Amino acid sequence: MALPSTSAETSKGVSPLPAALLIAAVVLLVRTGTFLTEHIDSDEWAYMLMGADVAKGHLPFVHQFDLKPPMVFLLFGAVIAMFGKSLLAIRAIGAMSVFIASFFVFLIARRAVGGWPALAGALMTVALCSGVIGLDTSSELPAIAFLMPAVWLLIRNDAIGVRDAAGCGLLASLAVLTRTNLAVVALAFGLLLVVLSAQRSRRCTRLGWLAYGAAGLVPPAVLATIYALAGEFGTFRLAMIDVPLAYSGQLSALEVLRLHATQYYYTAQIAPFTYVPMTLLAATGLVASTRPVHRDSPGAARVVLLAWTGLLAVGASLLIGGAAYPHYWLQAMPFLGIFATFAIAAAARMKKMSAIALSLAGALAAVPPVTALAMGIPRTLALLRHPESIDHSIRDAADWIRERGGAHVQVWALHMHLVLYYLDASPLSRAGVYPSNLARKAIIGTLSRQGYVGTDETGRIMASIPRFVVTDRMERGRKWVREAGKDIDGWLAAHYQLAARFGDVEIYERI
Repeated sequence: MALPSTSAETSKGVSPLPAALLIAAVVLLVRTGTFLTEHIDSDEWAYMLMGADVAKGHLPFVHQFDLKPPMVFLLFGAVIAMFGKSLLAIRAIGAMSVFIASFFVFLIARRAVGGWPALAGALMTVALCSGVIGLDTSSELPAIAFLMPAVWLLIRNDAIGVRDAAGCGLLASLAVLTRTNLAVVALAFGLLLVVLSAQRSRRCTRLGWLAYGAAGLVPPAVLATIYALAGEFGTFRLAMIDVPLAYSGQLSALEVLRLHATQYYYTAQIAPFTYVPMTLLAATGLVASTRPVHRDSPGAARVVLLAWTGLLAVGASLLIGGAAYPHYWLQAMPFLGIFATFAIAAAARMKKMSAIALSLAGALAAVPPVTALAMGIPRTLALLRHPESIDHSIRDAADWIRERGGAHVQVWALHMHLVLYYLDASPLSRAGVYPSNLARKAIIGTLSRQGYVGTDETGRIMASIPRFVVTDRMERGRKWVREAGKDIDGWLAAHYQLAARFGDVEIYERI
């Protein structure tokens, strides 16, 4: 069994323009219905608060902190500066990122397996990035939008030239500056280029590794220079090195693996028609990709090599990340989409069972995007027909606070911190952009040791007795304060009364 030659397959099948239009249409149909939904994932609210601070002309981390590299905040800040505080514009970042990543999955896989299997893999990638995880604009989405074009540059030609290597290094660096853990992937690609360059073949220029490394150093060097000129290089190092290292040391790799396996089990139960078909196809594709490829197909061989390198490096980066959340998997979805195409291509080339195998593979490939469309189209139509029915509880809560307390009132958001975005208000602690970070010892401990914040920010805020406290009916806000060892319930009872409720948002006002 062998993957088809590049020259034979790229001349037939689906061409890029129709594929791009179809992928874009599916992305919009699946995701548009949630463009105005306030509450998908609370991480996104922290990015919006950081982005709003950037839109005011501030460098990320100088005035407030969240545990992500600066690119996602710069991207959000640019969008907020251009379009104002538009939730639709923020969600458009996510939609565009999914389109870019999925389209480059098509282009990459097309070099190895031809147009139709590649298109199936791209549409499955859309579904996996737009289901129970991925509908918010998480940092993983812009990261894969940088990463997959970087992979494409290393396989688009039969030989890797200096420009392609440099472009890959630049894009990989931007991916790392969006998701720190992708430094493992960037390193893996660099080492791969060292090996390919050392082979002294015509398949890779001898200076490829050098061009990759030099271009990859440009973005962090530029950022470091900007922070140094602003007198904030220490803050840059704290946010980019010290806190991420402390965070990654919270759990061992085995503990992280166990958590991911448990989360996959439950997530697959929630969305079986998305995860089970992709798992079966990707697993089959992993095996199929190890079969010999045609010697006259350097593009196909390199797709296999880079897909394995990328997937293994992403997996390794997640295991050493110190935490485990399902949205981390978004970084692996494009590579799984590529491996799924190998399974489809292998089924098409089975001699005796080709028709049956291809029908089964095709059915499995169709289930995730069809499921995503079946869920997304009704949401999209509902939004277009009745935009007034969208729940804006957090915005309504912000309007109530503004009317009651004025423009510059103190608000402590234990959760539902999007309210601060609507109020154009800063968190009461520099480290409290994502509220529960105040209880994470790896984060708050490192920040306090460097003098960025005090040693007991939660206690300091409680002692100040701010005018309003915003939390949620499910008590996620109260929970993290309790875990920090504070009697939040007694404190609220002593100083506050429940003044208003909007949906799941609760507003407490000082007595």
